[in-house]
Amino acid sequence: MIKFKHIRSRIAFTFLSVVVAIQLAGLIPLKYALGKHANELAEEQINVGERVFVNLLQHNTQSLKQATQVLAADFAFRDAVASNDAETIKSALESYQGRIHAQVAYYISNSEDLVIGTADSKFDVDAREAVLQNQNGTLKFDIVDGKPYQLITVPVKAPDVIGWIVMGFAVDGRLADQIKQLTHLDVTFLQKTAQHDWKLMSGTSTSQLSNVLVKTISDIYKQKLSLHKVDLRGQTYHLKIRSLHETKDEVLLVVLQGSVAPFTRELSQLFQSMVVLTFMGVLIFAALIWYVSRKITEPIAELVKNADEIAMGDYAKEIDINSSDEVGYLGKALNSMREAVLQRTLRIQRLAFNDELSGLSNRLAFMQGMQQAITRHAETQQKFSVLVINIHRFKPINKTLGRDFGDDLLRHVGQVLKENILSEHDVVARLSGDEFAILLQYADQAKATQYADKINRIFDAPVNVQGQAIDVRIAMGIALYPDHGVSEEALLNHAETALHESKVKKAEWIVYNTALEIDQSETLTLISDLKEAIHKSQLLLYIQPKIDVKTRKTLGGEALIRWVHPEKGMIFPDQFIPFAEQTGIISEITNWMLLRACQVLADYKSQGLHMSLAVNLSTRDLNNMELPEQIADLLKTHRLDAKALKLEITEGSLMQDPERAETVVRKLAAMGLHLAIDDFGTGYSSLAYLRQLPVQELKIDRSFVMFMDKNTGDASIVKSTIDLAHNLGLTVVAEGIENEEVLGQLAKLGCDEGQGYFIGKPMPEKDFAIWLERWEGQNEIDIDIGDDLSFAVNPLDGFNPPR
Repeated sequence: MIKFKHIRSRIAFTFLSVVVAIQLAGLIPLKYALGKHANELAEEQINVGERVFVNLLQHNTQSLKQATQVLAADFAFRDAVASNDAETIKSALESYQGRIHAQVAYYISNSEDLVIGTADSKFDVDAREAVLQNQNGTLKFDIVDGKPYQLITVPVKAPDVIGWIVMGFAVDGRLADQIKQLTHLDVTFLQKTAQHDWKLMSGTSTSQLSNVLVKTISDIYKQKLSLHKVDLRGQTYHLKIRSLHETKDEVLLVVLQGSVAPFTRELSQLFQSMVVLTFMGVLIFAALIWYVSRKITEPIAELVKNADEIAMGDYAKEIDINSSDEVGYLGKALNSMREAVLQRTLRIQRLAFNDELSGLSNRLAFMQGMQQAITRHAETQQKFSVLVINIHRFKPINKTLGRDFGDDLLRHVGQVLKENILSEHDVVARLSGDEFAILLQYADQAKATQYADKINRIFDAPVNVQGQAIDVRIAMGIALYPDHGVSEEALLNHAETALHESKVKKAEWIVYNTALEIDQSETLTLISDLKEAIHKSQLLLYIQPKIDVKTRKTLGGEALIRWVHPEKGMIFPDQFIPFAEQTGIISEITNWMLLRACQVLADYKSQGLHMSLAVNLSTRDLNNMELPEQIADLLKTHRLDAKALKLEITEGSLMQDPERAETVVRKLAAMGLHLAIDDFGTGYSSLAYLRQLPVQELKIDRSFVMFMDKNTGDASIVKSTIDLAHNLGLTVVAEGIENEEVLGQLAKLGCDEGQGYFIGKPMPEKDFAIWLERWEGQNEIDIDIGDDLSFAVNPLDGFNPPR
């Protein structure tokens, strides 16, 4: 199938094909009709020739008869016949034979067998009988002495018929030429006798055609048709065959031959003229079609050009429409499509390079911005900074306060970051979830850290979202070009590594350094080793004492976890607990701590020392609906009272899945277990929310306690917390007591219990009795071994290494 590049070519080809087909449809029947007409003309010619031939024979008969009758009526000739004067008769016949150009002449007597002929005439009895049978004076063909003749017989009367005069004319080339001149047909005389087969006697055709005719006449003659159509030497001939004389042994035929070629030639010339005219007409029509098709397709081609421009991304140019036909409608449709594509393209660009929620750039746009910055700074090696920012505890906020609230919070944070960039060339992007990134185009490390401090100061004040004030804490990781990478991927990865470290260490920001990568690699190795440590007794239980702040009487202690690695030695919780929480190993650690705490409690109980231990529960533990049953089995196995264990829960663990966590907490409280809120003040919960939970104790985070003797703001926060907690009927425990001044200040504020390095560092469980004796001695406190002491077992404590 032919394929065309342009529609005008297709139009021209289609119409031209139709025209050619129509012309061929006319020429082919014409060719057939002309051929048929040529045959008809040839047939008509030979039929006319046959009639002419018959008329010629009749005319010759009449002429010869009249001429012979003149002789028969001559008185002298009749007198010679009456007297049987043979010499006179012969002389008269010879004289008259020459006068009418006859080849033979005879006189046949009626009464006697008298036959008188000219000197060159040979006559036999058979000839006499033939003459007598033709007494009516008609022309008759016969073969005499092996030669064909035309014979005319005229009676001689005196007054009755006394004899006959016979004149004979040879059937030869003269007769054939005469017939051809009148009919314009070739004439051939053929003869067959008993002595020989078909033989050419005379004719006007070429010897070659005559010979072919002689060879084929036998089959043709047998067909008994009025008209024969034969092929002689590559040419078509029409034949008319007439029998001039036919007996049992003799046959004389005349064949009239008309070739179709002359008629075909003339009509072929006519057909060729028609073909030439048709070809010229097709050329003229083709030129006209091409011109018309170009005129028709020019506006379409222009629309195609406009469509190509649209395909290349040029949507600004509007298509000019100059017609109101279908092309005009197509132009209008293209204009509508161009506008729609433009709008969709703009939207796609927005979606491709902008964050739909916050309106900031997205990760792709941020990566391109870094790439462009790298290109600009490649030669000068001028520094620029990449900051990655994450919102602390965004997931529980989103779950607790709703997705709409979380979306508004993200928009607010993004807007704050955008409003506080250092230059108009800086880029602020939302990478994913609650993670943002900032590209400070012209900031070195000093400027980047100053900027980080500025952003943190902004978020020190509560953020108002949907009419609700909420504290927002962020963590930041900083990477510098070219110090920390020369590609956008390296810079972003290193900034995210620093961000992760800042979250682990609860720092406001951290600048990337290669040691962070080493720490992460070691941490991954430690996670693998931690699984074995749980089952190979590499974990140890340490106890940190807890006292009554006012009386300084020992109330118990908080147990902390330590890991003695076979190769690395003592490993503190801040090096493995965060990753244990992420990987789920924390649940196995909690199970180990609960089991070990129950074993210690049972051991002290057997020594007569009654106390309770508090175990910190992780987020995963609060989502474990089977935890209450597991603890109940441990208490039953070790024969311990429910109050022997204190369970400490953090605000963060409560806020991850509040509904599920509250269900587990209420089941634990129903068992009689003592529940405490650990690290209060670092999360997002409020006392109003905690009031709904069945807790009995609240522990103030060490970050508010450690420097309250020097920071009046921290002291005010601690005082407010103590007052509010007491109003709710909760016991208050202060962590992080580092000196005598803080301990005394807490006593004045009405704090109930306290713990810290000033009171006692975490120590192995076997050393606790030694410390107890020394502490009670220093403070001159009377203690009975039967008094209840309280110890807290906290696998998540110890993020700050012992001093």
